[in-house]
Amino acid sequence: MAGILLLSFACLIWGLGFAGTRFTFIDYSPLWSQGLRYLFAALIAIPILAYRRGFKEFKGAFFCSLFLTGAMITQTIGISMTTMAKAGFLTVFYAVFTPIISVIIFKQKLRKTFWALLALAMFGIFLMCDLKLDGFNMGDFYIVLCAIFFSGHIILTDIYAEKYDTINFNFLQCTMIGFISVVIALVFEGPVSLAPLINAKALIFPSSLYGFIILSIFSSLIAFSLQIYAQKKTPPHIVGLVFLSESIFASIFGYFFFDEKIGVKGGIGAVIILIAVALIPKFANIQKHPEQE
Repeated sequence: MAGILLLSFACLIWGLGFAGTRFTFIDYSPLWSQGLRYLFAALIAIPILAYRRGFKEFKGAFFCSLFLTGAMITQTIGISMTTMAKAGFLTVFYAVFTPIISVIIFKQKLRKTFWALLALAMFGIFLMCDLKLDGFNMGDFYIVLCAIFFSGHIILTDIYAEKYDTINFNFLQCTMIGFISVVIALVFEGPVSLAPLINAKALIFPSSLYGFIILSIFSSLIAFSLQIYAQKKTPPHIVGLVFLSESIFASIFGYFFFDEKIGVKGGIGAVIILIAVALIPKFANIQKHPEQE
């Protein structure tokens, strides 16, 4: 149960992260938004890693960083081309991809009640976003690709979480993502100025500075650490299901910061998602090592 609460809090932070990403677009492109987000996270993480001598988690952090880099870059590009609510909906398709991978590759047998809760939650998200297939655009494609990367990251985190220290693992992961993302941004877009972050105007909310504070400290260093710690005892398909609540928070923050309306149908969808997540402890085995679902 503690794992579900930690994952839900991480989802709240990531929901705010959708708004933070939009704030960074005031001054920066999607690639540099991604690059600077993790560069700033790395500048905080490296001294802590050095103090803790936390570099032995290199192997797991490296593989996870590749998937998370792919997820973040495609998500950042997608958010710049579609609405926050729609991005929130399509991003959480990793909740569908993750159990499918678990069944096909790892031969897990999941309870019918789990699939029922997943279907219920996805229906709730469908209502929230009032999805219309004729409105599918290139930004939505990038978000779906992002969901595939996130699913791979959840699976890999499941493999490595129990082996490594949570803080060291995530901080090293963020550092590697920062290096990879900055190199990609430099190759495709060239150098960028930090001037928008170091003037008086940057202190006026909203600004890209506040966006990077949200993304670097909260979404990257804190939220992913919560995920890794929770996954020490929570199976990946349950993690994916809990992560569906991220759409609710993304839509709420989209409403407050960008006046993106949720509507009655969206409100009903949000309630359905909350019900599905609340029923997880009763109808799904939330322990990692007992018998398979």
